[in-house]
Amino acid sequence: MKIAVIIAEFNPFHKGHEYLIQQTRELTDCTHIVVIQTGNFTQRGEPAIIEKHLRAESAIMCGIDAVLEMPTAFATSNPEVYAKAGVQIANTIPHASYLVFGVEDNNLALLKQIAYVKIKQSHEYEKYLKVHLKAGLSLVTAEGEVIKKLLPKIPPMVITKILNGPNNILAIEYLRELYRLHSGIQPISVARHKDKNSQTNTSALAIRDAYYANNLSVEDCIPAQVLPFFMESIEKHPIKDMFESTILFNTLNELDVKNTFDVTADIAQMLRTHRPITYQQLTTTSPKAHYSAKHVKRVALHATLGVTQKDINFIYQHNHLPYTNLLAIRSDAHDLFNELTSIRQTPVIVHGNRNKPSKSKYYARMRQIDYRAHSLYEIACRQKFPQRPHYVVFDQATEPIIHDEPINVPEVDETPETTTPEQEA
Repeated sequence: MKIAVIIAEFNPFHKGHEYLIQQTRELTDCTHIVVIQTGNFTQRGEPAIIEKHLRAESAIMCGIDAVLEMPTAFATSNPEVYAKAGVQIANTIPHASYLVFGVEDNNLALLKQIAYVKIKQSHEYEKYLKVHLKAGLSLVTAEGEVIKKLLPKIPPMVITKILNGPNNILAIEYLRELYRLHSGIQPISVARHKDKNSQTNTSALAIRDAYYANNLSVEDCIPAQVLPFFMESIEKHPIKDMFESTILFNTLNELDVKNTFDVTADIAQMLRTHRPITYQQLTTTSPKAHYSAKHVKRVALHATLGVTQKDINFIYQHNHLPYTNLLAIRSDAHDLFNELTSIRQTPVIVHGNRNKPSKSKYYARMRQIDYRAHSLYEIACRQKFPQRPHYVVFDQATEPIIHDEPINVPEVDETPETTTPEQEA
């Protein structure tokens, strides 16, 4: 067994993701593809446009074998934390041989060089970065200036171009964590898919923006086999105004300045001074140039969910996460199911797994954040979503059928958990 791992959001699943899966099959000799996916809230600090299990089903329908969920606290954090958590999960999956990711500039050698210098010369990197941030530069610009200084033989324009790509930045963080863990997983980069019939790249952001602007035309960007499923799933989208009002209220009234992850004195002062009354004001009234709208939105979401600096510190002190959830899997992938449910370091939460997560205080804390996120998402969508893995069966016509229980998978005689994460805490 050789497993290729992809870290993704699939928000929503589109042809670019389908292309990444096809390239994974072509570029590796993998027997299975496992995706580590964000839950109902994404790395931008926003609610996913489609519920997490439904997004996972789309991936299974397009060639993925299993989808695991990254815990909310990490999935909604900055690129460094997001990538670090994803790679730590991948590194604990048995037979994980490849990590495949999309990039704007398919120059893996240079991406590796930048990642390596950030580890090898971490002291100089952090020192110079602080100097440039104090000078008022944005984070991306400041990082670019530091990398140029540490890699003087690379043309400055090349480094600038690399760091202007969000997927490139994530790739560098993936590589940095692989180096830190001394992982045997081989990184594989894939240039972002460009539709032959279009002059622009397929973009999940463009699809979301079009949907919220009531101008959705997805026939050209959603794979044909999941298009009907997408149109049905999109009807269960979060009510944006309701979500934003909830987040804004909690941020202004419940923000723990000392403990909330990624909050700064500047952001806290901005909230006290301006008291934004709309979500747009929250994300556009930046205290300094190096605070992006995504940064402020993540702080707002973390204030609501109660994500603290101490919560995030765990992955800097350990090389694994306390657990991950199984969102969806092909029902005929029995060997893969058995391997995933036997993971010891980052156990997969599913009925029938052989290695249960350690019921530590930290485990209960992470589950509590997940539970709060699930409740918030249901409120924003005005409906309930079952929290069970989906076992996807393909009949002779290759049309998927969703089951809530495994098909022909050996069960372990264990009593399912009935307590909520808050009760566990």
